[in-house]
Amino acid sequence: MRRIQNIQIIWIITMFTSLLFSSLPKAQTVGTKHAVSAEWLNNKLGSHDVIIYDTRPTEEYILGHIPGAISFPVSDTYMVNNDIYYVKDKNKITPLLQSKGLNKRKLVVLYDDGRLLDAARMFWVMELYGHNNIAILDVGFKQWRKNYSYTRQVSMPIRSNYLPVFNSDTYASTMVAKVATYSLDYQLYDSRTLSEFKGNRSVTHVYGHIPRARHLSIADFFVSTNEGETILKPQNELLELFSSLDKSKKNITYCNRGKAATLSYYLLKRSGFDVAHYDGSWLDWSANNLPTEK
Repeated sequence: MRRIQNIQIIWIITMFTSLLFSSLPKAQTVGTKHAVSAEWLNNKLGSHDVIIYDTRPTEEYILGHIPGAISFPVSDTYMVNNDIYYVKDKNKITPLLQSKGLNKRKLVVLYDDGRLLDAARMFWVMELYGHNNIAILDVGFKQWRKNYSYTRQVSMPIRSNYLPVFNSDTYASTMVAKVATYSLDYQLYDSRTLSEFKGNRSVTHVYGHIPRARHLSIADFFVSTNEGETILKPQNELLELFSSLDKSKKNITYCNRGKAATLSYYLLKRSGFDVAHYDGSWLDWSANNLPTEK
């Protein structure tokens, strides 16, 4: 009898948990996972189950932002070691994420100026530290303010007890990048400029690219409107752009400091690829004087 009662209690707890999490909002509405439209977000303003982070610099946030958005400059997530930009380690990132009120039970929506470099970098950081329900607004603030309300009223986060869990699947160390230069199970993607990839110029003393890397230009992700603005291509066009890439491999993205490559990471991720970002990227590779090709 006691065994039956225990089974019933377990079943009730399981059903309750399932219903609770099934009710949480999910990234949706622009035809792909991890993205939301401006219309969808506007309808969710004021919702207690959504956290909006403005990843632009604080000075831009102060001049105007989406109502309810919390200022979370992506630069806060970096640490610089010997002029190389790395993501903050767990000890440093934990109090930061808690101070911004990060909550696993809420959908996080990120936005920036529309180039998606800051938002995509923050997307990777949050995935790296265990938050999986994340989306990026498919337009930047410049486009948002044309059609929807904005404010200068600062939103203060309520401190949380968020405990980061390191997601190694999204992280590529120097050693992993080395392995990717000879293992056929990996594919490296260089998101620097084509001139840098070819070795004509470099931000470091090293020229060329990591051996076996392919060039993946972030300029190809965008299209110009009739008004002269640059916006992200529709998901079906991005899928066509990625159609020649191999989904069976573990894909590693890198650039110079980790923004362009995390945009590639984000778009590959939402297109169904198994992908990780090489933290430190070209600056780290160059500092270690590792082999290159042109």
